[in-house]
Amino acid sequence: MAKMIENPKQLILNKSKEILYTEGYKKLSMRNIAKACNIAIGTIYNYYSTKKDLVIEMMTEYWEEYFCVVEKLINSNDNFYIKLNNIFNELSIFIKTFKEVWLKAEFYDTPDYITSGVEKESIYIEKLIRKIEDILIKEASNKNSAIHIKLDSYETAKFILMNFITMIRMPLFQYSSFECFLKELLK
Repeated sequence: MAKMIENPKQLILNKSKEILYTEGYKKLSMRNIAKACNIAIGTIYNYYSTKKDLVIEMMTEYWEEYFCVVEKLINSNDNFYIKLNNIFNELSIFIKTFKEVWLKAEFYDTPDYITSGVEKESIYIEKLIRKIEDILIKEASNKNSAIHIKLDSYETAKFILMNFITMIRMPLFQYSSFECFLKELLK
């Protein structure tokens, strides 16, 4: 009689991440995953028809975990600028880890990975812009707020996020200086 696995899809994802993080992409094969999970290869193919599908799912889960952290920061009682600073700090950790794990040349041997990765990135960047926009609108609507949105809220949120990403990738500009500029823009 076949053994029942509680949550095979999550087991496959967890073991796949473990292999990817410890042994690298080259060792991430359906055979190695099946061995690590102690399941048949066919079970993996029931959930993921290709290695690419599995990798995209792992990348998606990585982004979703980040958004859980962002949601906690947004819902905190901190003031607007502290929330933004915390989002920036978490984004910095996220991008550095993402770069170490997900931006390896071996992932992008085929155009499929590039296309899928860019599509996913665009979706999540858009989602983060909307989250920052929500914080802006909520703060500006507060009667006692010193924040006044003079430009379009979406464009302001996009400006904030793109500057965050630029400061993380090229750390020539300090966050504290950016915050001073932002305070001037939003007063």
